[in-house]
Amino acid sequence: MALVPPPDKLRRAGAGDASTIAHVVNAHSLAVVGTRRALIDADGDLRLARYMPSFAEQYLASTGDGEPGAFFYLVARPPHVVIELGCYLPPSSRSAAQATLVRLEQRARELAQAAPPDARAVLQCTLLADDGVATDLMAARGFAAVREWVHFELDLSAPPVVTVPDGVVIRPMDPGRDWPAVGATMDEAFADHWGEMGPERRTLLEVEADEDEDEEEEPEESGEAADDPYSNSLGLCFVAEADGQVIGSCLCNARTIEWPASGKLGSLSVLRTYRRRGVAAALTATALAEFHRRGVRRVITDTDSASFTGANRLYPRFGFRPYRYERVYEKELRPGVEWRRLAADTP
Repeated sequence: MALVPPPDKLRRAGAGDASTIAHVVNAHSLAVVGTRRALIDADGDLRLARYMPSFAEQYLASTGDGEPGAFFYLVARPPHVVIELGCYLPPSSRSAAQATLVRLEQRARELAQAAPPDARAVLQCTLLADDGVATDLMAARGFAAVREWVHFELDLSAPPVVTVPDGVVIRPMDPGRDWPAVGATMDEAFADHWGEMGPERRTLLEVEADEDEDEEEEPEESGEAADDPYSNSLGLCFVAEADGQVIGSCLCNARTIEWPASGKLGSLSVLRTYRRRGVAAALTATALAEFHRRGVRRVITDTDSASFTGANRLYPRFGFRPYRYERVYEKELRPGVEWRRLAADTP
């Protein structure tokens, strides 16, 4: 029988642990890439460079001296065929982390029981390519690298020329009016990306989960939309319309957690029937022109290195250059029918 390392002290993190988690994440990221990738915002909320939903199960692990030295989280969204694992692990806790990962895998298997009976379920972890400690640990636990993401940066010395295709209108997004149409368009547009599932795979449980998450948010005191510099910032989100229908969008962030002076070109989506017509390029150019108008001279973005939609080829046309890579690792929790789109020719 294989020997399992003695477990470290693992506990569920609570609301009062936000500062501790930020400290652990930043200690990890400073060691791996030399920057801070967590902060506590003006509202006292924890923000990570890699988005972690509020309903994630969060765990802190103590090192030999009893101080929290590693942070993990698990995210289970309907239909529960992918359980996401977040891992921020310092080199000093490598051996003890093996036992922690065994326990988290067991919890992931419990969460995956909510998946449809015939569906394949996996545990997925996205790691910085430079994070040798965590990647070695994943390999030891039977995880395999299945996809790569590339992070781009742009020196925005001049605004790009905005060329809008005939019959298309690009305009700023109105959060109060446009979100339903934008959300539906994004769902349809992203359904043919790697790892995604189409609307036909959605369940009532997903709707219930969305409603539960919305209930946790505090209502706005006024009718005006609140501005969030780190996510879908006001004035930096744009929609594309054709014949009065929303056909695409580009949602940007005024600043980033890692670099406050840098902006981020966020979710870019165009309906399949309108691709290869210059709509994505027009949305991108419009967003970059607004960044330049605001005085932002460095813009980052990221995408699947082998994107089925060609986004990985679009950004270099604007002068974006790679500066970092992430890899997606997976381990099968349960065999079955693969619900996700894993090949470009998948129906």
